Amino acid sequence: MTADLLSRKFGHRFDLLDTDRDGYISERDFTALVDQLIAGTGEPSDSHKVRALRDSKAHYWISLSRLVPTDGTGRISRDDFVTGLAQSPDPKRISAMVRPSVEADLALADTNDDGVVDVAEFTRLYQALGVPESQAEEIFRTLDRDDDGELTLDEWLTAAMEFFTSTDPQAPGNKILGHV
Repeated sequence: MTADLLSRKFGHRFDLLDTDRDGYISERDFTALVDQLIAGTGEPSDSHKVRALRDSKAHYWISLSRLVPTDGTGRISRDDFVTGLAQSPDPKRISAMVRPSVEADLALADTNDDGVVDVAEFTRLYQALGVPESQAEEIFRTLDRDDDGELTLDEWLTAAMEFFTSTDPQAPGNKILGHV
C-alpha cells in the first residue's frame, strides 16, 4: 500500500505538470504552467508576484531535475518521475524544492496581500489550474486544518510535504492536488 500510494500521488503530480501532454515534463512545461496561472488569475505579467512565480517554478524544475535526472534531452518521463521521487523522498530536499513554489503560489492567490488565502482566493488559483470550483473548495477545507477559513503558508507547506513524503492514506496533504 505504501509504495502504491506514493506511486499514485507522484503519477498524479506528473500528469498535472505535463502541460503539453507529450508524456514528459520539461522546463517548457513549467513555463506553460506559469503562463496558465497568469492567464487564469489575471495577474499582470510584469508584477512582482509573477516574477516570483517564474523564479519559483524555474527553481522547482532545477531541483526536480537533480532529484530525477533528465533523459539527456532535458525531459523526464512519467516512469522516471514516479520511480525517482519514490526512491528519494528526503524531506529536506523535497522542502527545498517545493517551498519557493508554495510561497509564490500563496502570494499569487493572496489578492488582498494579507499573508493568508481564503477559500475564494484559493479557488480562483485552483480554477486557473483547471480544478473545478467545488473540488477546489473541498481541497481548501481539507488543508485548512484549524478550520479558521484561511490557509497560512505553514498549512500549505505541511500539505505539500505530506503529499511528497507521507505514506499515510489519510494524510490531508494527499489531496493538495485534487483526487489521486
